[in-house]
Amino acid sequence: MCFIWACTKYLARRNPKVFVRISHPTAVLFVIVTTVFFVVLQMFYVVPQLFDVHGLMYKLGWLVAIFITYNIFGNMLACHITSTSVESLPKDRQFPKPEEEHLWHYCDVCEKLMPPRSWHCILCKCCILKRDHHCIFTASCIGHNNQRYFFWFTVFMALGTGVALATHIIATLKYFRYSDLIFLNFPKDNLPPFWLVFTLILNTYVFAAPVSSVLMQLSVLQNNVTLHDFYSDTCDLGLWKNFKLISGEKGLWTFLSPTVKSPLPHDGTQWKTKRYDISQF
Repeated sequence: MCFIWACTKYLARRNPKVFVRISHPTAVLFVIVTTVFFVVLQMFYVVPQLFDVHGLMYKLGWLVAIFITYNIFGNMLACHITSTSVESLPKDRQFPKPEEEHLWHYCDVCEKLMPPRSWHCILCKCCILKRDHHCIFTASCIGHNNQRYFFWFTVFMALGTGVALATHIIATLKYFRYSDLIFLNFPKDNLPPFWLVFTLILNTYVFAAPVSSVLMQLSVLQNNVTLHDFYSDTCDLGLWKNFKLISGEKGLWTFLSPTVKSPLPHDGTQWKTKRYDISQF
């Protein structure tokens, strides 16, 4: 995994245009195909082994599947179309006020001053407000304006693959008696079908990726940091206040849908710190 990450980073720096043309459509298509594959697999093959297709539980399963799928694709799209570049600011906020000028830093590529916590992205070719990283799965940079959508995107990916993994395990265990599992005595005449075992293994691997992303985002959220200042706690205001900085005034209600309007507390140019107000960064 580290080798793949290192190669990806090298290609991105060596030839950004080629990297974007190849990685963006490939990664986005991977998310779409994987999501659709597991929804179809679950609702037409795995879940019917657990519940009557005409019963209430099966219908509830469809509601859960639709809700999770909607939020995966919805947050993924919102993340992509929401600009978080410095250029997305109103014209008068793209330049520092006289009292803030010493807090902004100069970008050699853009050739102008940039707000605190803004970093240049060689793939987006601009500076990003509170830039965390460039995500190929949303084909966009993750920063101040769209981190909410990326956070819920990873959460729903983990939730979806997690629910799928749980139903997979239950469906597989139905082929064994309790005593078989205790004594590891698996009768050859009652083994689960190959497709079920294979997709269970595949589901386990697919589940690991979004879970690791969620854990990383929780680490970022805990101290209000980015991958550029991961070990700093300068802007840490406490877990709930940190969460409101990315989710906006509606907080946890943003879990319901990417369309929930939740204005952020500021425009991404001024940041509160533990002891003083921002812009002192």
